[in-house]
Amino acid sequence: MASYAVAKAYDLLLHPFLHNIRKKTAKIIIQLNPNSVIDICCGTGNQLQYLKNTDIKLTGVDLSPAMLEVAKHMDCYEQDARNMAFPNDSFDLAMIQLALHEKSFDDQKEIIAEAYRIIKNNGHLLIVDYEINEKTKSSSRYVINAIEFLAGKEHFKNFKEYHKNECTNKLISNNQFLLEKKVLIAGKSMALQIYRKQTTAPF
Repeated sequence: MASYAVAKAYDLLLHPFLHNIRKKTAKIIIQLNPNSVIDICCGTGNQLQYLKNTDIKLTGVDLSPAMLEVAKHMDCYEQDARNMAFPNDSFDLAMIQLALHEKSFDDQKEIIAEAYRIIKNNGHLLIVDYEINEKTKSSSRYVINAIEFLAGKEHFKNFKEYHKNECTNKLISNNQFLLEKKVLIAGKSMALQIYRKQTTAPF
């Protein structure tokens, strides 16, 4: 788990790579006009910072105390994304950004199930994560694979498994969330996907 020193440098190091993604994500969220948003696996809360000058009620959850120490000025809480301490139908929109690919498939399913539970009926789930395919620039493919490899054996294993499982295709069923929009970004190495929660319970 990241130390406070690493967590504090995290946003500075990644800002050149993530700034445009954060801006695009924030713009789309604002267009969806939610009253409340939760950032699941929020890290340092940086994505929420891009929404701080709106009237949206912002919440984040993460398991890393070091990351949350950096995010302490936001309403971010130490919680397991697989079992969050919020009532059913709590949020208009939940987002998961660059977190699913780090998890095992079983953990991914639990996180999506929890997102379904806490999102209001007809609310939105926004996922931003890697999607490497034949459209991805070779330079982007190389850099991302190198970064994921250096992140550790388990991390890289989950990253490869995520793509083997066709990213979110096998993870999210149509009776959970209906895909409304998908945009390839960051040299077509990531997908930004907007889903709407279906009112028929899938479980």
